[in-house]
Formats: sequence, structure tokens, C-alpha cells
Amino acid sequence: MTRGQVARRLLESLRPLAPLMAISATARVVNQGLGVAIPAVAAGTVIGFGSGSDLGGFLLLLVVMAMVKGIFRYLEQFTGHAVAFRLLAGLRVDSYRRIVPLAPAGLEDDRTGDLVARVVGDIDRVEPFYAHTIAPLAGAVMVPILAAIGLAIWVDPLVAGLFLAFPLSMILAQLLRAHRVAELSTQAREWGGETAAVFTDVVQGAREVAVFEAGESVSGRIEKESTRTMVVRKALSRISAARAGLSDLLAGAAVVSVTAVATWRFEAGIVDLAGLAVAITVAWVGTTAVRALEDIVPDLEQALAAAARLFDLSDREPTVPAPRSPTIRPSDGSVVFSDVTVEFERSDIPVLNEVDVVIADKSYVAVVGASGSGKSTLMELLMRFRDPDRGHVKVGGADLRDVDLSGLRDDITLVPQRPEIFFGTIADNLRLARPDAGENDIWQALDRAGLGSWARTLEHGLETAIGEMGDTLSGGQRQRIAIARAFLRNPKVLILDEATSELDVETEGGLLEELARERGHRTVIVVAHRLETVIDADEILVLDRGRVVERGRHEHLAARGGVYAGLWQRHLDFLADVS
Repeated sequence: MTRGQVARRLLESLRPLAPLMAISATARVVNQGLGVAIPAVAAGTVIGFGSGSDLGGFLLLLVVMAMVKGIFRYLEQFTGHAVAFRLLAGLRVDSYRRIVPLAPAGLEDDRTGDLVARVVGDIDRVEPFYAHTIAPLAGAVMVPILAAIGLAIWVDPLVAGLFLAFPLSMILAQLLRAHRVAELSTQAREWGGETAAVFTDVVQGAREVAVFEAGESVSGRIEKESTRTMVVRKALSRISAARAGLSDLLAGAAVVSVTAVATWRFEAGIVDLAGLAVAITVAWVGTTAVRALEDIVPDLEQALAAAARLFDLSDREPTVPAPRSPTIRPSDGSVVFSDVTVEFERSDIPVLNEVDVVIADKSYVAVVGASGSGKSTLMELLMRFRDPDRGHVKVGGADLRDVDLSGLRDDITLVPQRPEIFFGTIADNLRLARPDAGENDIWQALDRAGLGSWARTLEHGLETAIGEMGDTLSGGQRQRIAIARAFLRNPKVLILDEATSELDVETEGGLLEELARERGHRTVIVVAHRLETVIDADEILVLDRGRVVERGRHEHLAARGGVYAGLWQRHLDFLADVS
């Protein structure tokens, strides 16, 4: 996306607030115009004073002009920032809404720190475009033009034309090496995002860094990223300094040139002494509005680079597009995989290959297989985190491609092996599943997940704060919080992907008994490595290299001598070794 396209897009979002921005730009022009007019009027009037001149009236005029200038300065700042903050708030919400449908498959190649840098840092970096660019640019263009018009009317057209050439040249000076600056600004934002990603990794992995005494190595990574960003910013600073120096040179040349020509016109009798004073004063202060661009342009370039990164993320097509004409929600919890194939670019063989499976409504089914056999991918299809490359997935008779995603997630809930626990209270984390849930509902869900007794011992009960990423909880408690959320959701299909892997045997046994009682109430699909947790399933699906190679009950499969029997024997051997 080019800089022009980014700017046009930002301006399009400004359209609803264009009247307010017009007020800000007008106020800027009036404020800076008065900044030129006040000293010019003062200089011309003082030089032209004669007997009988009204000094008091003149001073009152200057006071009024100064007060009006202050009022318009306030109006410019207030309206400009009001527009910027309202647009940035809308941009942040809109970006989040666009990014959410990308998860999880559409964000697999993105690092958390860089995503946060885009949605937080890059959006904040866009603020100068609205608050410090449009109005100042209007002032930089209009104030010199108005000053030149004033000089042409009250002093001399030749002097006015000469003066106007310098502010316009100063504006063009800000385009010095514009293409290179665009490249550097983009690099600065990208490498800043990479630095944020590295720092996020370090913070999240602080324990591992401490355990392996890797502080020096990690510091080196951060220093490397910071140094790379610093080099780019130094290059930007050099160009900015060159632009500022050229602007100073042109501003000085404006004063010298206007003074020389105005003096010549004075000696020729074309300009009087008061006009000479006005011309020199305007030449001195009339370029101030343009000089403001020295600080604005670098921020503008960074804003456009930040907006380009943000739009690059939010414009991505969702991995699973929303249906054009959503059908009714699934009628029950039956699941059908029809000739399903999934291929990843990074793999030469399909992750799932022509899978055909029918799972009856309200049944209790286990999915087992070696690591990499396609178990989790099968569950991702059922949650519609991704679509199959070939084939169809249906729930309750409805093809998932035709079901509204929000309705689908109401009917199907996944509890992953490493669930996300958010900063907040226990109640906050459970209400993620059902915002309107009452305390009794939450307690029932916790009891069913085996956490009720523990939660009742806490001083603040449901309002007990949980650390970021659930750091104040054990791994088993995090998993049970996630399972309690799933119970609170009350879906037609409940998927547990290694969701009891961190529970002790006794706790896991109690939870499995609770899940067994779900038979007849909802479809339960359990993905497991520990085979003893699923031996009483209604049916076990065995995956191997992306295919369903066996299916049946535990006793039948263990006696067949196939893939499952091998898995079961290795499991028994492992138990014998550790006992």
C-alpha cells in the first residue's frame, strides 16, 4: 500500500468529522494569520504615528487581536484533538473487530508482541496525522498566501510575490528524499514491532530465562534489535536535520531578499516607510507557519508507516469467511466429517487425508493417535478455526460453512490443553463464556469442574484476582477453570483437547466421572494421549498420519492387534516402568 493510498484511507475515515476538522484548520489559519498580522500592524503603525494619533486605540486593537488569537489557538487545539481521539478510538475498535476473525489460523505466523505493537503502538502513532498534520498543513499553505495578499494590497505586489516564493520553497524542502524517508519510516515501525515481540517473549519466558541463566543472551537479542532501530532513526534524524537547515536558510533568504527589494522600492518612492517596516516584519514572521512543518513532517511519515502496518493486518482476508446467507443453527450435536482433507504449505503430506467420520448426537467419543496424526486439526475444523481444503464438516445436519460463526461457537465449545486465563477475577474468567451468568450458575460450573471447594476457601471467593495468564494458579487449576467455562457455556458439542493433562489422578478421575454423566445431554469429544482416560468411551477414533485407521470400543480395539493395540501396549509398558 503506497503512502498516498494510506493517506486517502485515513482521510476517508475523517469524513464524518470533517466539519469539526474544518473548524480546527480554520482556527489554525486565523491564529497564525494573527501571529503575522499583530507584529506587522504594530510595526507599520508605530512607524506611521504622527501628531494626533490615537495610541490608546492602537494598543486596544493589539490587545483585542491577541485575545482573539488565543481564543482561536484554544479552538484549534480542542477541536483537533477531539477529532483525533474520537477517530483513534474508532480505529482501535474497528481494527480489533477485523483482527478477531483472523484468529487463530490467520495469526499463526504473527508474534504476540508485534501484534500488540500494531494494535496499540501503531494506532497511537497515527494520532499526529489527525491532531498535528491537517490543520498545520492548512496553516502552512494559507498563512503565507494571506500574508502575500496583504502585502500586495497595502505594500507592493512585487514585494508580495518575492516573499511568497520562499514559503512555497520551504514547503517543497520538506519533500527532500521523501522516498528514502518512507522506506526508513516503515523499517522503524517494523523493527520497533520486532523489538516489542522479543521483549514480550522475554517477559513471558522470564522463568526460563532465570532457570537457564540466559539473561546475557536475552539482553544481547534486545540490544541487537534496539541498535537496528536506532540506526534507522539516526538516518531519519539526519534527513530531518537537513530539511530543517534548508528551511532556516530559505527563511533567512526571505528576510534578506524582501528587505533588499522593499528598500529599493522605498528609495524609488513606491513604498513608504511604514510599508517598508511591514514588509520586513512579514518576511521575518510570515514563514513561522511553514517552519512548523519541520516538526510535523517526521511525525506524519511515522504515522503513515504505522497506519500502513495496521491496515496490512486488518485487511487480511479471514481464514474462514463468514457465510453470505447463514442457515439455521445446528439442530443437535451430531458431527459428520465427509471426505475431509487438510493440507499445510509447510508439509508435503496432508495433515488430514480423506477423513470420513460420523459421530452420533449426545455420544461420548475419544480421538487418539500419535503426535502429529491430525487430532488437533480435526478439532480445529469442528470449531471452524479453519476450513478443509476438500470435503465438508457438518454439525446437526448443517454445513459449518453455512452457519453463522457466533451461533456456531454457542453450540460448540473447545477446552484446549493450554487454555487462556485472563487477568481479572475468577468470575470474570467464567463470564467470558456467558456474560449474563449469575453467581449460582458460576458456583455450579466450578463444582462440576472440581474447583468449588477450593474457591470457597478463598477470602474473596469469586472476586479473587487471577494473575496475568493465570500465573497465580496451578496448571491443573487453569485447566479446570477452562472446563468450568465450558460447562457454563452449555454447548451441544463439548471438545476437550488434552484438557486434563495437568490434573492429578484423583482429580482427573472425578472430572472424568462428571464428563461421563454428560452422556445423553451433549456430544462429548475427548482428544487424549493418556489412554486410560478414555477406555469407557462409546467409541474411540484412532488417527494415524491423517487418516482414521480404526474405530470402536476399547476392548475391541485393544484385542485387534492394530494401531490402537500398539498404543495401548506402549502405555501399559510405560506404567510398568514407572511403578
